[in-house]
Amino acid sequence: MASPLVYYQLATSDPARTRAFLSELFEWPEGEGDALAIQPGEPADFGVTGQVTAERDDGQQITLYFRVVDLAATVALAQERGATIVMPVTQIAEGPHLALIRAPHDELTVGIVQA
Repeated sequence: MASPLVYYQLATSDPARTRAFLSELFEWPEGEGDALAIQPGEPADFGVTGQVTAERDDGQQITLYFRVVDLAATVALAQERGATIVMPVTQIAEGPHLALIRAPHDELTVGIVQA
């Protein structure tokens, strides 16, 4: 049996601001202390998969992708909150629509995928 994703860490220059930004953007409850609770919403049928790639120059070594119902609205909200669009809404060949944003206060890049 393959090991499922059960834990994550995001290294960022300002953890408190990153937690607040992600909590507001994706409507997650903020945990206590350093915790940020990511709870799967319904439907919870989007499997977690990944890819191993070469090291990048920007210092970030992990990008997490989160599924949303309305990709365009979420990207617009991210911009309103000061995020930079790294990759605008794009459809991967015969695959999902997605976008990449960078948190407004540091180098954290987050992927957003259309449900």
